[in-house]
Formats: sequence, structure tokens, C-alpha cells
Amino acid sequence: MSRFWAITICLLFCGARGWAQGAFTRPPEIVFPRDPKAVIDAKRDLGARGDGKHDDTDALQKGIDLSCGSGGNTRILYLPNGVYRVTRPLLVTSPVGPWIYGQSRDGVVIRLDDGTGAECAIRTHPSNSDPRSADWFMRTICNLTVDVGNNPGTDGIRFFSNNTGLLKWVRVRGNGRVGVNSFLNMNGPNLVQDVVVDGFEVGVLSQWMWGQTLSRVTIRNCRRIGLEVRGNAVAAEDLVIENTPLPVLNDIPNDWHWWGGILAIEGGRIEARGKHEAAISNSSVLYVRNLRTRGYSLSIKSTTPAGNVSAATLAEYASHEPRRLFEDARRSAIRLPVKREPAVVWEKRLTNWVCANDFGAVPGDNRDDTQAIQKAVDEAARRGKTVVYLRGIGGTDPNWYSLEGEVHVHGSVRHIIGLGFGRIIAGAKGRFIVDDSSAPEVKFENIQAFGGAPPVVENRSRNRALVVESCDLKIVGDGAGDIFVTNCSSHVELRRRGQNLWARQLNPEGTDDVGLVRNSGANLWVLGMKCEGAGVRVRTERGGRTEVLGAFIYGPGVPADDTRPLFDIDNGAMCLLGIREIAFGETYTVKVRERRGSQMREYRLPPGEHGWIGWAFYSGW
Repeated sequence: MSRFWAITICLLFCGARGWAQGAFTRPPEIVFPRDPKAVIDAKRDLGARGDGKHDDTDALQKGIDLSCGSGGNTRILYLPNGVYRVTRPLLVTSPVGPWIYGQSRDGVVIRLDDGTGAECAIRTHPSNSDPRSADWFMRTICNLTVDVGNNPGTDGIRFFSNNTGLLKWVRVRGNGRVGVNSFLNMNGPNLVQDVVVDGFEVGVLSQWMWGQTLSRVTIRNCRRIGLEVRGNAVAAEDLVIENTPLPVLNDIPNDWHWWGGILAIEGGRIEARGKHEAAISNSSVLYVRNLRTRGYSLSIKSTTPAGNVSAATLAEYASHEPRRLFEDARRSAIRLPVKREPAVVWEKRLTNWVCANDFGAVPGDNRDDTQAIQKAVDEAARRGKTVVYLRGIGGTDPNWYSLEGEVHVHGSVRHIIGLGFGRIIAGAKGRFIVDDSSAPEVKFENIQAFGGAPPVVENRSRNRALVVESCDLKIVGDGAGDIFVTNCSSHVELRRRGQNLWARQLNPEGTDDVGLVRNSGANLWVLGMKCEGAGVRVRTERGGRTEVLGAFIYGPGVPADDTRPLFDIDNGAMCLLGIREIAFGETYTVKVRERRGSQMREYRLPPGEHGWIGWAFYSGW
């Protein structure tokens, strides 16, 4: 291992993140309004007992189908506290949905009978073996526990979702095979956040996918492996693995070098009782920083040029030498401060929920709903209410709400949410505005254009935080307030110097000459990104600073004469940490274009080198 890549033993990062940050705060208690057009209550509406004795399989399966829009509009499937006994796997067969929310993570338990021999407790794809296409979207499972009982050959959740998909505030436990199995090719990207996996042979299996993000995931008491990665690009933050013989395996399947795992880890801890060989076993592309280990002879065992590491504290490690266009570019990453998204308080007083449909918002009639949504916001703010919701849409096109003008979110309103598939398609001026008259934190959730022109959501404020979760709104920063993006297939434009945006699972797609993600002078931190198409993916300019950890770039075929770069740096700083590009056709001719003053250089692969790239670290300072 080179002298530079010897790992620095330091505790500087502890002040910024802390040893204990891998443990997350308490999951919320969630309630929804009694609106049968928007919410299905498993006990009240479906007859589920939730007493741990009666078989609730049929009731829950019916609820999943209804949530996905079976026979009408999409809705939330709400599980009040209780133990829901199931005797076979719960299956998602619809291309879109479901939206499953439990009342509380520990109070809602979906428990599989012992000895069923089932392949899993929940599967979010109709097939175990044939993905057929990548058109399976918006799987959302939040705030509950899945217990596989004593079924050694059974997976907890077989999770399949594309573009957006979310497991959040979920506990998966039991004597099973794999806790969260991200199975089948064409899966991803999706996000696993604030999830605990306890037991199982393997905690999380992430392979043959198109990108996955693990945010604040805790894995413990696995019999063999905690996190297993191959044939995928994975980004992880605050990863905690406890009492597991091999916590992390990042591997190359079948000696297929270009399908080796790409893994970027930011923060966390790995520990076990006794003394084991290695916390991380790596034969592929690996970037790690701010990680602490205990109970292992080696923190990293790697066959790559950076080699093994025995130090228990890893400030920064890259499996391969950094790629650079300018010789004086630093050999360490920017290390932008990492900030957790604010916990926007879930409103439990149902009198504080306002339905925009009651003010005239109607999906599918091709009429502008701007005025109706603004009226709902204005009335909520006038009366001190906090949530404005849209009922989920259903049926075939046209089925969306239309937004032709601006909606100003102000006063007490802090949550705009679709209960189900909140589809909104915008005209040229369609946008939501957060400014200095808005609540301290404003959250948008479950708002998707899905093939149409998305509305803009713009933070113009000096100090209000904008939180966007499970949406495909175009996100614009034109102020100084922080922006947090979680599980979004969104384009991003940051226009002001010094503004901050933190993204977790970002999936911008399309073709663009300038950049699907554009950072003009701001600070942009991205954990997990998947893109497809031609043109510039990320541009950083005017002194902006960008870090991308864990990216899966898929080009369906880029013409050889297309010299638009994959990443564009114009008098700014960008570090790419754990990057995979593949293409079934031509890959990008220009991987990175970097300009300093009047000097411009391009990174093109040397003659004879494979067009697919797997980089541990690109340094553009």
C-alpha cells in the first residue's frame, strides 16, 4: 500500500458526526385522517384482527391491492398497532405502489407463522425469477416490523422498486435467510433508510441491481454476512453492523470484473465480541471514510492496490489511486459536512389535516388545480393547520392533477402529501414556493409527475428548510435555506452561492446539455445516485462544491461523436466516490471535463481500456 493511502488514525470526524450517530432517533407515531377515498384502515375497513391469533393474510393482501389502485384510486394502507399473523407471502403485483404505513414501528408486527417454508414474508414484485421489465415503481413500506419467525430458508422482505422505492422505519427480524433481499435484475435505484435487520444468515443482500442507497441501516446478529454487495453500486451512510462474523463483503461475481461491487461508505461503526478476521472483505471498488471498527484483526481485507488496513479507525480509504486531470488535485475528498434531514413532526391531530380535493382539486379533468391547492393552503394557514393532502389518483391517463401557476406554501403549513399516488403535471409556470413566510421546515411527500412535466419546488427563503421525499419535483434552490432530498427522481438546480443541499437516493434521468443536476456556487452532497441517458449528468460551476458517493450511470448507448461529458467541472470542485458506468452500446466518450480559468482538460479512457468504468475516487479540485 502506498504511503499516502496508509489510513490516518484520527478522531476529527467524531466532532462532526459522532460515534453514536449510527443509531437513529425514535421512529414516529403515524396517524391518517378518516377519509375512505384516501386511506384504507386494515382493521376498520378490511376486518384484520391484529391479535396475533387470527389469520390476517387475506385482509392485508386485499389492502395492498387496494392501495395500488385495484378497482379505483390509489390510497394509503394504514396498519394500526397490532400483531398481524400471515401464513403466506404478501405480494405486490401492480406496477405502481403500494403505500403501506404502520402506526408505529414496534407496535405493528407482520408475523409469518413458523415452519411455513415460504420464500419470504413480503415480496414487492409478482415474480421470483423474471423481472420482465424495469417498470415497477413507488413501493413504499414505512413504520412497521416484519417477523419471519423460525423459517431458516425464508427472506424477510424481497424488495424490488425502480426510480423511487422506500423502506423506512422498518425492523426485520427472525431466524431466516436474508433480511432485506434486493433481488432480480432491473431492480433499483431505491432507498433503505432507518431500518434494523436482526438475525438471518445475511442481513442485506444487494446484487445485480441498478443502484441502492442505505441510510442509517443497523444490521446485527447475522450468522454469516451483514451486507453483501456484488453487481451493483451501493452508497451507505452511518452503517452499523454488530455481532456478525463477516460484516461487509464487496465482491466480484463469477470473475466478471466489470460487474464487481461498487461500495462507498460514509460514517458508521462495525463491532463484535471476541476477535474476528476482517470487518470488510473487498475484492472490487471500495471507498470508506469516518468508520470505526472493534473486534476485528483487520478493518479492511482487500486484494486491491490499497491493500489491507488494521487500524480500527478509518478516516479515509480508497481501494485504488484517485483519478485526476490536474496533478495538484488533492488526494483526499472534499469532505463536505453531512447533515441529517430534519424530522418534520408528523401531525397527530387529525383536525389539522386539510384535503385539497375539498377545495376543488380534481384529478383527471384536465383543468388547472392551482387555485384549489392554493385555497387549501391559505385556509390551513388561516386556521393554524399544518397538513394539506391530495387524494391518490387512479385509472389510466389522463389521471393527474394540473398545476399551471404558483402555489405559495406559507404560515403553519409544513407538510404537503399525496395519500397514495399524488400525481401532478405542471405547465411552464407550475411551481410550489417556499419563502420567508413559510414554516421553519416544509416537507413535500409522495408527489410524482411520472412521465409528465414535473412541478418545480423552489426554496427562496433565507433560513427555511425544504424537505422533499419520494417525489419527482424539479428542485430549485434560489435562496439560503437548506434543502434535503430523499428518494427522489428529480432534476436539481442550485443558483445561489453558499446554499446547501443533501440528497439521499437521487435519480435524475433524461438528456441535457448543461446538467440534470447543476450546482452554481452551492454545496451539494449526494449519497446514492442513478442516471440514465446521454448528456451532462452533474455540473459544478462558479466555486460550487459537490460530492457524490455511490453512483450507477447507465447509458443505453451514447454516440461516439457525442462529446458532452458525464461530469462537468467549471471552476468548481467535485469529488466522485464509488462510481460505476455501464452501457449496452457505446459508453460516454468524455467521462469528466474540468476547467480551471481558461485551461480545460478532458478525461477520456486510454486506447484499449474498457468503456465501462469503476472508480473508487475521482478528485476534481
